[in-house]
Amino acid sequence: MRLWTSFVIIFLSCSLSLAQECQNAFKPKKELAAHTFLCPEVMKADLDQLHKHILETHPNPTYYGNINDLSEAYQVAKSKINKPLSVFEFTLVVNNYLFALKDSHTGINPKQFLYEVNGQRKVLPFFVETINNKFYISGGYNPDFIRGAELLQIDTFSVKQLYTYALALSLSEGDATAAKEEVASEYIGVVYNLLSMDLRGAKSAKVQMVSPQGDTLTRDIAFSASWRYFLASIFSADDQEVAYSFDQNNNGILVVASFQPLSLNLYKKQIDAFFEEVEKRRCTTIYIDLRNNLGGLLRAEEYLFSYINTKQTSVKTNYLYKRSDYDRFALLSPMQQMQFETRAKNVYPNGLISKEYDFYKLPKGATHTILYDYLPENERNYVFKGTCNLVVNGNSMSASVLFAAWFKHIERGKILGTPCMGGVGGTFGNPAIITLKHSHLDVMVATLKFTPFHVKERILLPISPDIPIKATREDIIEQRDPFMEYLKTYQKQ
Repeated sequence: MRLWTSFVIIFLSCSLSLAQECQNAFKPKKELAAHTFLCPEVMKADLDQLHKHILETHPNPTYYGNINDLSEAYQVAKSKINKPLSVFEFTLVVNNYLFALKDSHTGINPKQFLYEVNGQRKVLPFFVETINNKFYISGGYNPDFIRGAELLQIDTFSVKQLYTYALALSLSEGDATAAKEEVASEYIGVVYNLLSMDLRGAKSAKVQMVSPQGDTLTRDIAFSASWRYFLASIFSADDQEVAYSFDQNNNGILVVASFQPLSLNLYKKQIDAFFEEVEKRRCTTIYIDLRNNLGGLLRAEEYLFSYINTKQTSVKTNYLYKRSDYDRFALLSPMQQMQFETRAKNVYPNGLISKEYDFYKLPKGATHTILYDYLPENERNYVFKGTCNLVVNGNSMSASVLFAAWFKHIERGKILGTPCMGGVGGTFGNPAIITLKHSHLDVMVATLKFTPFHVKERILLPISPDIPIKATREDIIEQRDPFMEYLKTYQKQ
């Protein structure tokens, strides 16, 4: 009897121990994504919540694939959560499921774990760029990171292992594989920190790298408080929304870092000022630089387009909506909804607002396509007729993709850089955030699909540059902009 009692006690102790290996909720500000394990039943509940939400709110989950892709990905995801997983591992499962949509506006931003946490959490800020399948340090908060050094390993993680994780956390629009890989390079530092950040005091990482001189070095580099990750902008040369300059050959260079300006009126004035200077200088060639422009307002993108639209082509775009609690009309405040209804009723059935009102009255779950057709105009009623070229990269997304698609459609000029995050078939957009109940993952889900009217078939291929431009190792070491280096060496034919 005593032996049996001992066995029961041991069994119960083991059962309790096993039960404590996972938990029912994750506290992002107090716990670590790599060390907090979720129980299978709560992960299944979160996955069910997300799947139901996508079916109810996403305008077309099968646009880039086949009708069964999402349901098959859902079954695969469920098969991977039959045992406790860390929050980080669950994030990989969720992202792999979401990749079935091939929608850059539906996914998880892995940086949220670094930005939305206790500011004193210990992290190691560093940045990596991939060149010819090798990984080079492009910056780091700690000066012991050698700019231009080839990164080999950090602690027990090879950089290739970190890149594999980063690739699994990067979504793409359609088949924009090159853009996905470019974004993944930027996520290498994020992944390492998700796996290694700490709540303790002092901590350091063992970093193995090959210096520009060819020496293999191993350095202990100290972690710092996570709020320093916000200082990533100090590694960029310019963080203005709109900036312009003119090179030695009188080429105008307009950099639009975002189509989501703090002030649309100020944005328009800055665009006006550039083209006013172009006209004054009698420039024959301009370059519009949309690298790292993640998108924003179509009104901002189309205002810029009005200045280069030499063929006076109307912007005709089909907006595919799905009526839900997350569509752009449902998210209006009660006062805004009342104003919208009043304006629509006053002109009904005429005008575009009447078409929007027809959608607004549909039941939840209904889809509706509205054609927006107009000619963009600018304050100066001016169109630049000289040579115009566009510069993009993998971080040119959303409204930047739409701009590049119209640029290509009107055959306005050459495209330079690296493939952007989407193609001439348009892009999804207007993402709304849903927070999963137990893991507390914030997942953005697209609520709109933008498709140029002239596109009559599904297009997955990205917009690729006519002139590829990518940073070299020397560019990283010298902190040079590869596009500006191209301009210096380019000779007119």
